[in-house]
Amino acid sequence: MTPSPEPDNRYPAPAIYDILNTPGTRDEIDAFERILRALGGTDDRNRLWFEPACGTGRYLRLVCRRGHRAAGFDTDAAMLTYARRRRELAGATLFRADMASFLQQAHDAGVAAGSVDVAINPVNSLRHLPSDRSLVAHLDQMAVLLEPRGLYIVGISLTDYRWLEPEEDLWEGARGRCRVRQLVNYLPPEPGTPRARVETVISHLSVIRPRGTDHLDQRYDLRTYDRRQWEAVIGRSKLVRIASRDPAGRPLAGRRLPYQLEVLGRRSGQ
Repeated sequence: MTPSPEPDNRYPAPAIYDILNTPGTRDEIDAFERILRALGGTDDRNRLWFEPACGTGRYLRLVCRRGHRAAGFDTDAAMLTYARRRRELAGATLFRADMASFLQQAHDAGVAAGSVDVAINPVNSLRHLPSDRSLVAHLDQMAVLLEPRGLYIVGISLTDYRWLEPEEDLWEGARGRCRVRQLVNYLPPEPGTPRARVETVISHLSVIRPRGTDHLDQRYDLRTYDRRQWEAVIGRSKLVRIASRDPAGRPLAGRRLPYQLEVLGRRSGQ
């Protein structure tokens, strides 16, 4: 039996994470469906959607509301407990696993080889994998689960090593009397050092409630890929890149964006 993954301490309590990240989910699912309409894939009725690193299940909840089946996994047991308590996911298949080694757990949970119609992995989740080797291992396992015409839609920010500057982002969400604010700083890779392929993320989270404000600071690393490195790692895997799309699911048309959707499918003969 594959050992259970270690707890993931990069994220706040599941309810806080869900409040912060749920805004905009509907638009993201609309973009995924726009890609499916444009690129074909399997029949749109009762698709099986699969999400590695599903967290609180915010994407899968909406997928189920739209009449599809859902399955996913995460390393964080608390996130999965939160997801399982949501009524929309009562019929979903959720299990605990790591992105680099999940195939056996998927089979044990009832997700069969060749059964996944569409898989999603947005917002740079793949970049938590620490090496090209672990990413190839992940993609090869996804190739086993995908239906022959199935699509794997990955959201990723590709790095331009000619332009390495610190960046900052602000996220906000609210639910009831709780407001969550996250200020994120991104420290770029350091060429010529062991951190040449590492972006550091520093998060300052403020949770504002009537009783007061709580603060949580976190720091973690993401692996970086430029276009050449990304295409090289895909080329080593059992998947092939089908298309690149903008966050709304539309063709890039030559644009360079800070974040894009990469559409992958099974390599011929796999």
